[in-house]
Amino acid sequence: DRIYIYSGVYHERVTVTKSISISGESKNGTVIDAGYNGSAVKLNSNGVKISNITIRNGGGGEGDALIKVSSAENEIRNCILNTCRNGILISRDGNKVSDCEISENGNGIELQSDSNTVSGCVFYKNGMGMEVINASDNTISGCVFHTNGIGLYMENSAGNRINRCNVYKNSGNEGGIFLIGSNENFITNSSVDHNVWSIRLVDSNKNEITGCQVNDSRFGIRFESANMNRIYHCNVTHNRYGIYFEKCTLDRVNFNNIENNHMYGLYAKLSTVNARYNWWGSVTGPSGNKLSPHIAKVSHMPWLIRPVNFAGKSVSRDKHAIDAPSDSISYGTANIHKSPSGTGNANTGDWDPLVDLKLKVKVIRVRNLGVESKKVFSAVDIHGMKNESNISEGIDIYPDWSAVQNVPDEKENIPVSIRIFEKGILSENEVIATNLVYNMERGEWYGDDYVGDENGYGHVVGNGYEMWFEIEFNDYDGDGLTYWEEKNVYHTDPQANDSGKDFNGDGIPIEWEDRWGYDPFENNSESEDDPDHDGLTNLQEWQQSKWLSDPFRKDIFMEVDSMLDRSGSLYVLPEKSKQMLYSSFTRHNNMMHIDDGGMGGGGEEIPYNKKITYHETNEIYWKYFLHNDITNERKGVFHYVIFCSYGAITRGGYSFQGLDNLDGFVLAIQYIYDWRVRESHRELSTASLFMHELGHNLGLFEYTFGGIDNESCNTPTHAGWWKYASYKSCLNYRYSFSLVDYSDGSRGENDYDDWSNINLSFFKHSTYY
Repeated sequence: DRIYIYSGVYHERVTVTKSISISGESKNGTVIDAGYNGSAVKLNSNGVKISNITIRNGGGGEGDALIKVSSAENEIRNCILNTCRNGILISRDGNKVSDCEISENGNGIELQSDSNTVSGCVFYKNGMGMEVINASDNTISGCVFHTNGIGLYMENSAGNRINRCNVYKNSGNEGGIFLIGSNENFITNSSVDHNVWSIRLVDSNKNEITGCQVNDSRFGIRFESANMNRIYHCNVTHNRYGIYFEKCTLDRVNFNNIENNHMYGLYAKLSTVNARYNWWGSVTGPSGNKLSPHIAKVSHMPWLIRPVNFAGKSVSRDKHAIDAPSDSISYGTANIHKSPSGTGNANTGDWDPLVDLKLKVKVIRVRNLGVESKKVFSAVDIHGMKNESNISEGIDIYPDWSAVQNVPDEKENIPVSIRIFEKGILSENEVIATNLVYNMERGEWYGDDYVGDENGYGHVVGNGYEMWFEIEFNDYDGDGLTYWEEKNVYHTDPQANDSGKDFNGDGIPIEWEDRWGYDPFENNSESEDDPDHDGLTNLQEWQQSKWLSDPFRKDIFMEVDSMLDRSGSLYVLPEKSKQMLYSSFTRHNNMMHIDDGGMGGGGEEIPYNKKITYHETNEIYWKYFLHNDITNERKGVFHYVIFCSYGAITRGGYSFQGLDNLDGFVLAIQYIYDWRVRESHRELSTASLFMHELGHNLGLFEYTFGGIDNESCNTPTHAGWWKYASYKSCLNYRYSFSLVDYSDGSRGENDYDDWSNINLSFFKHSTYY
């Protein structure tokens, strides 16, 4: 039986319970849209064939997929699969997938079964291009993987074959092909390049890597606790480390070309390696940094005196690769100065005849940039009348100070000053002084602070302190629009509350657009503008406005969820660590917001797990960050942080791509505790590593600058320690436990200006290399 589907968009979900063939009129024109709910197509019968269809917008629930295959011997060919928890989820044996384009899913394809074939497919902008879990005897051939978090991931799988694949430009902090706990698999005749690690094996034995081109990566091939594996007939060139072994036994590296790698051709630590019969780029063999055994036994003689005639082939990138779409973003500019469309009432002598005008100045928050607890108070002057607050004490104070003053009804501009004093034992030290003029016509202020100020409207940085404040007038109808604006600009009723109304249908209420200088009656796509280039649209800035988000000052939002430790306590972000992070970003006119339980989403408890794998990392991302909802509004606003015991790798942290972009990272807090005993050292190290991993989410990687994530900077015995000493950044391993800052590039040779090169929208538009 055959079903032919004409071009069109079909908003439905399909369950197939008999052996049939389903074909679309055209791959791009025939569309099944699941409306972000559940699985789009379920195959519950054997022998089903699906071809020439776009299937999109599935759900984010556990087990949701655009095509969910719960049967055997099915064929999926020439389809486009876009946006779901899983593109294809296969839990039965003997299925075939070919020539499909799979993008923007948590997993492009997840294989949980045996003897399946995947060929000629293109995977891009997925959390994992392809994930093989507890599966064997599968064949993956002629596929292209790029711009994924991990191109191809295998966990606890055996006897699988990866052949003639092209794996490149996957996450700048994850990589190409990753095997963990997987044995006797074969990676052959593939091109793997421009990844952090192109091929990585952890706790995996008796695998073979043959006939591959492995180049232009931080690690060409990396083995950790991986034994009796074989690397044969490969070209391993132009990597930072060509081949890296750590705690490995009886691995063989023979008849390869290992040359022109920047640090080491082959580096072995606590390992035993047979590295005979390789070409090292010279007839004199592996001299200099071509071979570096470190408490290891490496047999490298005899070596070859000419290159291996390498005949390995890989899929043509030009034939199958589909580069990730370039995101073209246009930025609008707010019309800060409103122009009246009618006659004003300035000549009546009363700026609001409905009320006796008053101004209210509120000091919302005062924070010590040096992360020290101090006593402070405020002094506010409104039109010559002085008000002084009580004393409050702390590092980050929300004092609820306010001053209210009658002002002349006929006066357009009211002078206001706000001062913050630090109270010492014998003296009072002025730490913030801001002088303003409040305009009764437009309901805004200017002077030392103004709309469009790069450090934020209603935010002032002074001598070791920062302050947030608000100025309000007693508006009759409570919508925050001045009487003059309502009568002369907007032609609304000054006695009717218009707050919350969206007159132009852009999703943003009138009072927010009025505050920031936009026209609330003209629909010109300003809701999608990002005037401060922080990755947040104006719509998202309004949605986060209760947290003091500002469309003209860069904001960074973080959600932190914490794992329980073995004793049942939480691995939490220390308050001082948080304050160190806030201060570092404030000094560069960025405001960081960390939700670890106080902003409605963070602070969730994750059950204890001594060491989470990459698979488990992504499962946490979906459960605790997205809450199994692929349309969760926090996606694209918040970065996601997991505080855990240990992550998929033994170091302190790693960033990861849970869906389509690099917006998450893991911090292994127990790792920090194991190396740092004193509480103050733990606070500093936690903040430093937090900022280090965030740097990757902001687009800074080892290919950006040589001092970033460079292992040769770890100890004084390595050259990089001295070469990049001037690069004082937490992204430099020399300082990654002790410095909570990026470098500004001011220290001369071998320094780099991180601050000028961070890309705050990278977590929404990630591309690599």
